[in-house]
Amino acid sequence: MDRSLTFSIVTLGCKVNQYDSWQLARQLKEKGFKQVPFGAPADIVIVNSCAVTHVAEAKSRKMLSRARRANPQGFVVFTGCTAELLLQRGVKLEHADLIVGNKEKHLLAERIWELVQERKLAVSPSGESPPPYFQPFQEEHDDGVHERIRAFLKVQEGCDKFCTFCIVPFTRGTPRSKPLQQVLEEAEELVYEFGFPEIVLTGVCLTLWGREFGLGLADLLERLHEIDGLKRIRLSSLDPRDIDERLIRTCAELPKICHHFHISLQSGDDEILRAMGRDYNCEQFRRIVEAFREAIPDAAFTTDIMVGFPGETESHFANTLKFVKEVGFMRLHVFRYSPRPGTKAAELPATVSPEVADERAQRLIKLGKELWREFAERFIGTRQVVLIERCSEAKENGANDGFIASGLTGNYLRVTCRTSNPIPVGALLPVKIVGIEPEAGEVLGDLG
Repeated sequence: MDRSLTFSIVTLGCKVNQYDSWQLARQLKEKGFKQVPFGAPADIVIVNSCAVTHVAEAKSRKMLSRARRANPQGFVVFTGCTAELLLQRGVKLEHADLIVGNKEKHLLAERIWELVQERKLAVSPSGESPPPYFQPFQEEHDDGVHERIRAFLKVQEGCDKFCTFCIVPFTRGTPRSKPLQQVLEEAEELVYEFGFPEIVLTGVCLTLWGREFGLGLADLLERLHEIDGLKRIRLSSLDPRDIDERLIRTCAELPKICHHFHISLQSGDDEILRAMGRDYNCEQFRRIVEAFREAIPDAAFTTDIMVGFPGETESHFANTLKFVKEVGFMRLHVFRYSPRPGTKAAELPATVSPEVADERAQRLIKLGKELWREFAERFIGTRQVVLIERCSEAKENGANDGFIASGLTGNYLRVTCRTSNPIPVGALLPVKIVGIEPEAGEVLGDLG
């Protein structure tokens, strides 16, 4: 064969899935495969699925059908959380040639390689360098900068919280942590060999990292902070049940830790939190945020809020609106309750109509925009350090009008500013905040 066998990947869902897709792509490239965009003809098409809601599961099945239609002669692989659920249920899918659940996802590259050998397909050297991270086609939340700026590094897998609405413990298994030395070696590779200035630590339940080793997330942050050349460490979602004083103190003391903390709330009503099996109340959550703010005054807090959980009344929802406003989150990720078969909440009678859930979601989304504006306005007139992610020519009436640079502050404000000279991507620069663009969700900066 005079060409390399090709593969493509579509990734749905969380940052953990993104990491898994990137690692799979790396392994396949090392074996001589060539990656092509999803939708282009490919010998191997991989759908890395999500099942966190019934909408996500439906999207995953739809993407599988799309993969088959686009590649009728190709080999279609279905993996991820929906694949894991279907395997557990004994469901077969006509569009998938191979279904591999999360429990065997780490073996997927070898399974594909075995398939190639069985079918006597040839793999020629692709001529591509096999970087550990590429930007796979992703259905949602794709900011397009991971190739150059930040890399996701999965350090933990699995969850044993068993919230009553959540399918994740059934699809991802029990908690297990990547050993400290392995994490450090991967991080050093990302920084020294591939030049990433920022690493985002991810995990199904990140705050459980190190529990098996008698360590905690703070220990990992302290060791990662020692890596020369690493400019920023950003944390993905944190579970309030596992946040302690040491973690807060460590985030405050280490300058490379980004002052942005995504702490999942789910509801601002204690009765609903109990029904969800969250094992904390609003006052406990409030104290965590206050402790962070006392240690890190410029900290930004984002969160997940669910609407329409069984039994949620208008009074419960009013409590959520009130609490969210009191906490002063910077951004909200709002989603509607979705019954997941096998969870305790799925046995509860539905009491909130889709129309009511949608209306509540819209009210929260509107509040979230107001809270973002209030947070961003606090920083007008201050100087913030921005990690430059993009810099492109600015065109005015067809003529060059300097450059437009954009990037993120440590506390998750997206800053856009004009400059007369190009700025290298990955640079850390102090920028004066001069205004906000609420519709774009950006703040305006001045390099002067």
